[in-house]
Amino acid sequence: MKKTLIALTLILTVSLSGCLLPEDTDENLLTQDELNLLIDTAVNEAVAQYQETDVNNLSEEELLALIGDLIPDATVETTYDLASFEQAINDMIEEVKTGVVGIVASNVDGSGSGSGVIYKREMNDVEGYNYYLVTNQHVVDEADTLTVVYEKNGMLFEIKNEFITLLGEDPETDIAVMMFTSIEEFAIIPFADSYDIELGDIVFAIGNPLGFDYYGTVTMGVISGLSRYVNDGVEGGFDATLLQHDAAISPGNSGGALLNTNGELIGINNMKIVEDNVTSIGFAIPSNTVERIAIDLEDDGVLSTPYLGISTYAQVNVCGMDFGVCITVLPGMPAEAAGLQDDDVIIGYLNDGETEYRTVNNFNDLREAILNSSIGETIRIEYVRDDVTYTTEDIILVEKP
Repeated sequence: MKKTLIALTLILTVSLSGCLLPEDTDENLLTQDELNLLIDTAVNEAVAQYQETDVNNLSEEELLALIGDLIPDATVETTYDLASFEQAINDMIEEVKTGVVGIVASNVDGSGSGSGVIYKREMNDVEGYNYYLVTNQHVVDEADTLTVVYEKNGMLFEIKNEFITLLGEDPETDIAVMMFTSIEEFAIIPFADSYDIELGDIVFAIGNPLGFDYYGTVTMGVISGLSRYVNDGVEGGFDATLLQHDAAISPGNSGGALLNTNGELIGINNMKIVEDNVTSIGFAIPSNTVERIAIDLEDDGVLSTPYLGISTYAQVNVCGMDFGVCITVLPGMPAEAAGLQDDDVIIGYLNDGETEYRTVNNFNDLREAILNSSIGETIRIEYVRDDVTYTTEDIILVEKP
C-alpha cells in the first residue's frame, strides 16, 4: 500500500507540476527542448530515489518525509493577461465593424431590414469603389428596391437603389450577393476556413437586430455545433448544413457576420430557434459555403452545383458501420463511372491538390466536401466494401442535373 501511495504521489506530482526547474533557473530563457530535458531529469532522479528506498521498513513519519522530498520545489506558473485579450478584441471589432452594413428591402407590400457583410472591393471606372456584399436570400427576396444603410460618426446614412445591383441569389443555401458603389471607405472582412472551426471556439456576431435603432450590435458566444443539417421540406427551398452557436441574434441579424477572434468571417447568421423553452440556439451558414456561392453568383448570377451521383440517408448508416456514408449509386453519374457500388461506405474525400483524405464521418461531412469542390474538379474517394478499404481512381465532378 505504501509503494502504491508513493507511486501515485510521484505520478500526480509530475502531471500537476508542469515544468520542473531548479530554483535559480529563469524559465523564460529556456527553449521547449531545454524545459523537456529538465523535466525528464527531475523525474528520473525521483524514480531512482524511490527505487533505492525500502519503503516497507519506513515509519509513517519517514514515509511522509520521503514523499515531501519527491515533491519538486519549483514550478512554472502560467498566467493569462485578460486585459490584453480584451484590448485585442476591442481592436478587432473597431477594425471590421464598418464591413457589416444594414439592408432595407422594399416592395409594394412593405419593407424589411437585415444585415450584410462586405467581402470584396474594386476601384470603379468613375469614382470610388465597387463593394461586394453577401447577405441572406430571405432578406432580399422579392425586393423591388434595395437600400444599404451605414453608420458614420454616430449617424445613419443611406446608399440608394440606383447605386446597388443584386447579382444573384440562391434560396437553397439562403445566400444572396449584392454590389454597390460608394466613395466611402468600408472595411473588407476576409473569409476564414470553416473546416478549421472547433467546438468551443469563441465567436462574435455583428448585425442590426430589430432594425437600425440597434445598428452594429456586437454579441459574443461559442461554437455549439459544427454540422447541423436543416431542410425545410419544400422543393427548391432551404437545404444546407449550418454552424450552431450561442451568440445572441434576433430578427435583423439575418445576413450579418459571425466572426472569429481574428476578425475573419466564419459564417453568415441566418436563423435561430424561437420557442418559449429555448435559449440561444442560433445558426450560421459556414464561410466555405458562403465564399463558394458568393464567387459563383458574383460571376454570372447562376449557382452551379458539383455532383457525385449518389444518394443516402442523411442521419443513418444502414450498412452496419458507426461512421461513414452508406451510398446508393445513381446510373450514368461519376460515382458509377469510378466503380463505386450500392452499399459501399464512403469514409474519405480527397480534393485535387491535397495529399491527405478528409475524414467523412457522416452525410454532412460528405455533402460539404462535395459542395465546396468545383464542377470539373478531380477528386478521389476512400470507401469500405465488405470490410476492406479501397480508394478510387480520379473522379471528375459534373454539374448537378
